[in-house]
Amino acid sequence: MRPMSLALRLGLIVTGVGLLLATVLVVLVYGVLARELDKRAVDQLQSKLGQIQHSLEERPTDPGAPWQHMLADALLGHDELSVTVLSSDDGTPLYGLGSHAYAEELRQGNWPNGQTMAWHADDGHDLLTVRADLTIPGLPAQRLLLSQDRSSDNFLLDAFLRAALISLPILLVLIGAAAWWTGYQGLAPLRRFRRTTRAITTRRLSLRLDDTDLPAEVADLAAALNTMLERLNAGVQQLDRFADDVAHELRAPLGTLVGRTQMVLSRKRDEATYRQALEESLDELDRLGRIVEDMLLLARLDSQEPLRSPTRVNVDQEALKVCSLFEAYAEAHEIELVVKGHLAVEGDKLMIQRALSNLLSNAIRHAHPKTLVYIELVAQEHDAGGHVAVINQGKTIDPQDLPRLFERFYRSGNRQTGGNGLGLAIVRAIMAYHQGRAHAECPEGETRFILTFPPLA
Repeated sequence: MRPMSLALRLGLIVTGVGLLLATVLVVLVYGVLARELDKRAVDQLQSKLGQIQHSLEERPTDPGAPWQHMLADALLGHDELSVTVLSSDDGTPLYGLGSHAYAEELRQGNWPNGQTMAWHADDGHDLLTVRADLTIPGLPAQRLLLSQDRSSDNFLLDAFLRAALISLPILLVLIGAAAWWTGYQGLAPLRRFRRTTRAITTRRLSLRLDDTDLPAEVADLAAALNTMLERLNAGVQQLDRFADDVAHELRAPLGTLVGRTQMVLSRKRDEATYRQALEESLDELDRLGRIVEDMLLLARLDSQEPLRSPTRVNVDQEALKVCSLFEAYAEAHEIELVVKGHLAVEGDKLMIQRALSNLLSNAIRHAHPKTLVYIELVAQEHDAGGHVAVINQGKTIDPQDLPRLFERFYRSGNRQTGGNGLGLAIVRAIMAYHQGRAHAECPEGETRFILTFPPLA
């Protein structure tokens, strides 16, 4: 089953929350309304009782003004009120006026003077009764019961409850629809994102998400996606260039091997010719093997995270080891190798040896004969890292070529001798693996390849 849309989920959640809040609100309002109606009924009953007591207790002794008439006048216009006068001695009803004046519950009731009692009549009405001792001049002590029919208050409460129950579903439907519409409109940028991302392919990575006039959260998402697309585009372009460079680099030795083999096999030749052809083919195969190994090393370096468990490496000692390995090669080029300074870093010993080997091999190959090649090590104070510089005297490199020297398979116009174009790229990858950097400088007649290491942990 297809999952619900985010806008529909938002609408349902808001509807559920609205139902809960509306229910709580109805209950609270109903409770407050009922309490206020009860308070008003008690106040009105107490006030009316006070009026009746005052009228009866201060009535004139004129027999022409009977107290029953005064009670009737007090209740005139108050159909919800009932009055009962009982004998204080035995509770015998002496007078009653109103629909509930002679209810049996009144004769059985016995509660303190001045207090109210809520009760339910046989006819289904709820009533509130207040009791008071009555003293009428010229008459024995009596008991007055004033009752109020609460039917109008109950009708008001029922009407409120019915209105709430009728309007609540309609209100919830409107709230849910508004929440869905708001969510649908708010998710419009995501629908634009979907259209854009569907159009993105490996050949169309230049597309970007429009992040103008977006809410902050969605704008952050658009910026993150655009950054991801930038990285993907850069990676794909680099991969395309890498594939083109690899194809170009492998085409030459493969073409040489095929051409030489076809030429040798075109007619019968002597043993010396076959031997020479095999030796030349072996040299090309060795070159192909080195290219493949270097490519695999670069792939591993590119896929690995920064160094997690580094060890302390004395770079000056590793530089001396590398120089001893290249001593014969340097003598053949009439080059003298010199190591100056001390430096300790944290990293991978074999990787650092490989970086120094590549730089030293490159420096010897491009140095003028009968010159010095320096490996200069400089440590910063307080273990703040340091740098290694491999310096040789040779032809000046064009300043436009300096930033590209560490690219894969790149060779500057005046540096065409030897190598497969991957050595310096491996050096840069090794330094990135160590969270450092590699760069080149070439003042007049001197070339400096500099490796910068981060501070010690």
